[in-house]
Amino acid sequence: MEIQPIQMPISLTQNPIQPIAPISISNNAQSTSEVSAVNFKDLLTKAISDLNTSQTDASASIQNLATGGADNLHDVIISMEKAEMTLQYAIQVRNKVMDAYQSVIQMQV
Repeated sequence: MEIQPIQMPISLTQNPIQPIAPISISNNAQSTSEVSAVNFKDLLTKAISDLNTSQTDASASIQNLATGGADNLHDVIISMEKAEMTLQYAIQVRNKVMDAYQSVIQMQV
């Protein structure tokens, strides 16, 4: 049995690949350390507000389905799962904050 050589298309052999031009970075671009600081209190307040909103929306959609106002069960289930995921995320964040607090309390100066 004879092995046949691989034939390259003529277009690939005649036009070599050109290197990519270097990308210039302007001095006006902000570095990651220059990004404006986020207030932790505002971030926490927004997160709790979002959690409350998702819980309220899920409760309202369940009540709407129970009273016959909503026909789409899928939307109700999606809002319930969204509320559940948001709550689980908030619980995990709380646990991490408590772990960090315990670590700081146990530090010896």
